[in-house]
Amino acid sequence: MELLAATGESPCEVGVNSCSLLWRLTDSETFAVNGGEIIDTIAKILLIVVVAFVLRWVVNRFIDRVIKQVTNVRRPQSIAELNSLLGSAKTRREEIVGDRRLQRAATLTSVLQHINGVVIFSVAFMMILGVFEVNLAPILASAGIAGLAIGFGAQNLVQDYVAGIFMLLEDQYGVGDIVDVGEVIGTVEDMGLRVTTIRSLDGTLWYVRNGQILRVGNTSQSWAYVVLDIPLPPTVDVDEASDVIMDAVRSFAEDEDWRASVLGEPEFSGVASMTIDETTVRFGLKMNSDQQWAGGRELRRRISEALKGAGISMTGGRVYVPRGGSGKP
Repeated sequence: MELLAATGESPCEVGVNSCSLLWRLTDSETFAVNGGEIIDTIAKILLIVVVAFVLRWVVNRFIDRVIKQVTNVRRPQSIAELNSLLGSAKTRREEIVGDRRLQRAATLTSVLQHINGVVIFSVAFMMILGVFEVNLAPILASAGIAGLAIGFGAQNLVQDYVAGIFMLLEDQYGVGDIVDVGEVIGTVEDMGLRVTTIRSLDGTLWYVRNGQILRVGNTSQSWAYVVLDIPLPPTVDVDEASDVIMDAVRSFAEDEDWRASVLGEPEFSGVASMTIDETTVRFGLKMNSDQQWAGGRELRRRISEALKGAGISMTGGRVYVPRGGSGKP
């Protein structure tokens, strides 16, 4: 090295690199060699990080496009006709839960993109360790032994992941569904292999471990049955009040704004309960699951107005309704 410095020859390896550039700028052998190594190491790390982020973005876009194409694929006409002839155009599950392509696509995309990020950044981290010439063999061996020890102590974690996999495969629920998982009722914001994120009706964001979900009630699959229990005072004529309520329900079902969401004829179930204070009559209407809450609120409003318009009070007695503007009942 000293001889190279004395003769003015570069101490760096042959080729264009940061060491050669520093040698030409400073003529300092120590600064050129050490500084060049540092700059080359930083450049390699930055390159790995940039490639990891770009690769994750590309793979995420690929996953998103593939999932959309797979979930929106249409059967060829010949196959569709064959299925129709064989009576198997729809599976039993499709008949029960309806079209779940959008929810399933959102859930699969979220989970696969999460796995993609973990894999790519894990590989990038090991490559960065390789840049620092860290021997990965002992680390991987130790990680295998530690993994066995952690596996015995993290049974709940394994349970969460296994439960999340089966929930995903069985399509029990997806992003955007309204679910009841026990103590939490709300909209699924995100679904991972370990944790499901649910936004409750009051805006609270709940993180529920998949292994702790013992039962799931999904109100967003296919259709829902809007059940209305209307309390009436015991002095009211039940038949008269039921006719008024049924007229209001039929009017709702025939309304242009709600007709597309109604899937069946209104049903009168009769008197659901009767006490000394009130008589409760029950009505039901089959609707699309995504409109059941709004439809139920609108139905209650219309029934309340219909009862008042007919002079029937929900608290007892009758309501005075002016007729013809004469001020007489």
